[in-house]
Amino acid sequence: MAKKTPHAPHFLEGEIKLPELEEKVLAFWDEHKVFEKSLEQTAEGKPFTFYDGPPFATGLPHYGHILASTIKDVVPRYQTMNGRFVRRRWGWDCHGLPIEEMVERKLGISGKKQIEEIGIKAFNETCRSMVLQYVSEWRDMIRRIARWVDFDNSYKTMDTDFMESVWWGFKQTYDKGLIYEGRKVLLYCPRCETPLSNFEVAMDNSYKDVTEESVVVKFKVIIEGDTKGLNLPADTFLLAWTTTPWTLPGNVALAVNPEMEYGVYERGGEGFILAITTAKEYGFENPKVVFPGSQLRGVRYEPLYKVEAMESDKSYKIYGADFVTAEDGTGIVHTAVVHGEDDYMLGLAQGLPVVSLLNDRGIFNEKAPEFLRGQYFKKADALVIADLEKRKPADLIFKKEKYTHSYPHCWRCGTALYY
Repeated sequence: MAKKTPHAPHFLEGEIKLPELEEKVLAFWDEHKVFEKSLEQTAEGKPFTFYDGPPFATGLPHYGHILASTIKDVVPRYQTMNGRFVRRRWGWDCHGLPIEEMVERKLGISGKKQIEEIGIKAFNETCRSMVLQYVSEWRDMIRRIARWVDFDNSYKTMDTDFMESVWWGFKQTYDKGLIYEGRKVLLYCPRCETPLSNFEVAMDNSYKDVTEESVVVKFKVIIEGDTKGLNLPADTFLLAWTTTPWTLPGNVALAVNPEMEYGVYERGGEGFILAITTAKEYGFENPKVVFPGSQLRGVRYEPLYKVEAMESDKSYKIYGADFVTAEDGTGIVHTAVVHGEDDYMLGLAQGLPVVSLLNDRGIFNEKAPEFLRGQYFKKADALVIADLEKRKPADLIFKKEKYTHSYPHCWRCGTALYY
C-alpha cells in the first residue's frame, strides 16, 4: 500500500502572524522532508543543471546574498514543477583574499614573505581551520528565506577532488591551444599584493576623498628641423597635468587627441604647447599658432629621467589617442604604460616598452632612478616634485597645487591602490 503524503496543516486559521507562519511552514518541511521528496518524485525527469556560484563562509550573509539566493531558489523550483530533476547542492568558496587577509591578522603577519617564513603548510592549515567559521549563520539565513538546497552535502573549493577538477578543465583548454600568457592593468593593493576586480573597486567603501599635490610638468620638445612646420621657439615645452607625480619616472610617451586644437604660447622667452580650450586656466592667451593634435604626432621630447629599460626608438614621442580630453588638465596626457588602463592599451598598440619601476609591495625597484630606489610609491610624490623643481636651467614644474579627488583604496585593509 502506497504511503500517503501528509497534508499541509491548516496554517491560516485565526489571526495571521507571518513570522509564526513562516516557522510552522519550515518545521513542516523539515519534519516531512518535503525538499528531499521533491527530488525523489522528479528523479526520472530530464536533468536541469544548476551551478551555484558559492559564497565565502568567512563573513556573515547580507542583503546581497539574500537577493541572489531568492533568485537561485525560484528558477530550480520552477523547473522542478515542470518535472525536471534539479540537483541543488550548496557550495563554499574557500580560496582567495577574504580568508588570507583574516588569517594574516590572526597570525600578526603581512604579505607573502612573512607567510613563507612561518611556512605555507602552517598558513594553509590555519586557513582551513577558519574558513567555515560562519556556517551556522549561513544555514540559518538560507533556511529562513525558505531556499531549498542540499546544505549538508556541500562541496568546498578546498576539497582535493574539486581542485583536481579545475586543473583538469584548465588542461583541456590548454591542450586545445586556447590559453595564452598576457598582461592586464588593474588596480592593485601593495599590502595584500593582489589586484582587485572592478566589482570590488566599485563597492561603496572603496573610494575616499584625498587631497594631494597635483602638478603640471614641462616636457622639453626636441627641435628637429622645422619640427612639423610649427616654427617653435628653441625652448618649447609640452605641458601635461598629473595627480600622481610618482608615475613620472615611468613616463614613456605623451598622448594628444588628434581631433582637438592645440596652440603654441610664448612666455618669458619660452614656448608652451597645450589645448587651446584650457589655455586660459593656465594664464595663456593669443596663441602664436594653432594646429590640430594630429600635427603633433611623432614629435619627440626629452625624457624626464634616464631609465635604460624604457629606452627605444618609440619612446618619448607624442602619440594620438581618443581618450584624451581637455576637461581636466592641459589636453596632453603623460603616459606611463603600466600605470593606467588607457596607457597600457596605447602602449600595446604602439609597441612601447612595458616596464614596471615598482615591486610587488609598491616599492621602487632597481630599474628606477637611484634617488627613488627603496621608496614607497605614495611617499615618492614629494621626492619627484622636489627633484623636478631644482632642475637647471629650467624648473620642470610649471604649476603645482593641492587637488582633492576621490581615490580608490583596498576595501579589505584600507591601503591606497595603484594601477
